[in-house]
Amino acid sequence: MNLEPLPTPRETRGQEIEGWAFTFCKAAFLALLFSKYTLLVTAGAAVVLYLVAAAYGVRDWRCFVKPPWVVAFLALVAAAQAYFLFFHVPSLIL
Repeated sequence: MNLEPLPTPRETRGQEIEGWAFTFCKAAFLALLFSKYTLLVTAGAAVVLYLVAAAYGVRDWRCFVKPPWVVAFLALVAAAQAYFLFFHVPSLIL
């Protein structure tokens, strides 16, 4: 039998906000780790991981954009970022 008191609505809201803070903490750490390649690495990793999860039968994704649109969008973002980082020659602005 669990004798811990139930969280108050204020504590529940605080835990929800902390969840968002943790999400941004992870994003900031990845940006620090990958620098200018952050968008390419994170979008590419999301595509691969969502496809693997789908292969394992997971159909309930927590992303606000639902499948298959999230995979298509993130694949497009990763491809565009790879193009701009590795193939696009920036024009010289004087």
